[in-house]
Amino acid sequence: MKKKILLSIAKPDKDFDRMRAELSRVADVTVADLENYSLDGVDIFIGKNMPENKLKTADKLKAVFAYKTGVDGFPLDALSAKGVMLCNSHINSEYIAQYAFALALSITARVTEFDRKMRDGDWGIANPYWKNLFDMKVGIVGYGSIGKAINKVLRDNGIPAYTIDRGKDYGDISLVPSLQALCEQTDLIMIALPQTPDTDNMFNAEIFKLLKGKYIVNVGRSNCIDEHALYMSLKNGELAGAAIDTWRQKPTPDNPILKPFNEPFDKLDNIVLSSHKAMQVDDGHSKYVDDTLKNVLSYLSGNTPRNVVDLKKGY
Repeated sequence: MKKKILLSIAKPDKDFDRMRAELSRVADVTVADLENYSLDGVDIFIGKNMPENKLKTADKLKAVFAYKTGVDGFPLDALSAKGVMLCNSHINSEYIAQYAFALALSITARVTEFDRKMRDGDWGIANPYWKNLFDMKVGIVGYGSIGKAINKVLRDNGIPAYTIDRGKDYGDISLVPSLQALCEQTDLIMIALPQTPDTDNMFNAEIFKLLKGKYIVNVGRSNCIDEHALYMSLKNGELAGAAIDTWRQKPTPDNPILKPFNEPFDKLDNIVLSSHKAMQVDDGHSKYVDDTLKNVLSYLSGNTPRNVVDLKKGY
């Protein structure tokens, strides 16, 4: 008997059409939107999130595949309790790393600040100098697939990189014992953390004091930064600069124009504001869907899938 697959999508497109066609050759596939579906009789769920209440009808569910990297939109504890496996995709890690590198260059070289001033005819003569990223040491917080891709970009450009030693196999990156040591020994911190209780407000007023005259770039989840503490550190001239790509709020179809922060970051010169663009490379969606398709087909063939999420850790 064929496995039953539920594919949950916001709207149809050529990539999802291709996924459905390929999976329909070996499974019974149903396509639904992001909210109106039941998991009754479903063996495999493919989607971008899942409300916990959907699991009430999940009588046969064995595997969930996220066609993205972040899994904070899935009920991890409930999946674990039901013995359901969750897999995600890391296919776009190198592109996110590239964007993180661009943000680092932009904030240290003051590119966006100079652009804004030049639009008003201000040549920045009073304070014309920028910092050379290639003379810096960079710390990476969150050394998963994105962190490793960031390290490769840095290494290819001759920039020494460091991360926190958590007892894993790290390969060619220098290690320090703690976040405090990382902040003290580097000039710029790149954040690629998942959203978990352990990462909530990891970067707070105390940490920003250790980063006086230094920079941060965040392409991980937004929960890891205390935004008020970040604003005060930037405003008071403690932190030299920040480039932030992820925020706690996102626009909706009914409210497409949104400033996603409560602090007046837009009034500061020493921050680059990015609207969650690191993952939105031109063909990023297609790559996520193709990678997920390959993983599901491999699983249906009896193989252990790639990128199985540790449901206790949340990544």
